[in-house]
Amino acid sequence: MIPRELATIVLALTAAGVFLYARSISSIAVVESEAAVPPSATLDPQAAQKTPTVAAPEAKPVSAPTIVAPTPIAKPTPVAKPTPQPKPPVVPPRPARASNAKNPDDAPSRTVSGKVQRSTDKSLSPAFGPLDAKVQVTVISDFQCPVCRRAVDATHQIAEEWPSEIRVSFHHHPLKMHRNAEDAAAAALAAQMQGKFWEYHDMLFQNQRALDRLSLNAYAERLGLNMDQFKKDMDNAEYRARIQDKHTLAKDLGARGTPAFLINGKLSVGWGSWNGFRGQVLRELQQVRTLVGQGKDVKSVIVDRAKTNSKDPAAFALYRDGILKPLGIAP
Repeated sequence: MIPRELATIVLALTAAGVFLYARSISSIAVVESEAAVPPSATLDPQAAQKTPTVAAPEAKPVSAPTIVAPTPIAKPTPVAKPTPQPKPPVVPPRPARASNAKNPDDAPSRTVSGKVQRSTDKSLSPAFGPLDAKVQVTVISDFQCPVCRRAVDATHQIAEEWPSEIRVSFHHHPLKMHRNAEDAAAAALAAQMQGKFWEYHDMLFQNQRALDRLSLNAYAERLGLNMDQFKKDMDNAEYRARIQDKHTLAKDLGARGTPAFLINGKLSVGWGSWNGFRGQVLRELQQVRTLVGQGKDVKSVIVDRAKTNSKDPAAFALYRDGILKPLGIAP
């Protein structure tokens, strides 16, 4: 048994401790509640009195959000300005050509002066111009050769450029690769026997894709030739041999292809243009005119020029014997 006085003291001390503990808790709660209100906030006084005081939860530190720097935007690649190009010159349109117009660089327009005479000697190669003309132009050709066709108008026109000073003769050179070329040459020679070589010559070149025997006969009929004589001459062995002699001479002179040209003995193979061909003839004519102007005989000048123009003595001998002697120019 505890004495009464001691129990009273213990009870008083316990009550005092409880009272002091309650006062301390109330003071701490009020301080934490006021500390949770931001200083700039304005509170309603009545609401503050009615609202029970609640301890604020412990504030957790909030980490600052990671700020990611934006990816820099690449600057656009500058586009090079196009270099201004010079404007092409304005070319006025060419006037329309007539349907039968020809390229003047390739084929001249034919003219007829009335001063150029055809050869009528059937033993010689068909020709325009006098025997002793200052410039002897030998055309070596094949009726089935497509390039030879381009030289047809030039063959006619070159003698018209300088009448009485140019002689143009046609020499057959049928190539083996052209199966109808020899028959066409024989037909043209048969037409020459009746005085129609040049008309027949033009007709063959105009119809190169039809040079079979029936077509050759049809062209002769169109020209009004004596067909019995034409067919007989076309198959004449002597005339065929004559064609082969011309063919062999052309090869020996170096004309391996067609067309080929001999201008006072100077050989050129192939066709360039009318202007080029005319220029060659004119240069040779000027040389001969100069020598003749010095008092030299035309025939001797032609022989001397042929000797100068030939590639070697053998070629000159062939030209002299095969071309000049039949004309009476070389002795």
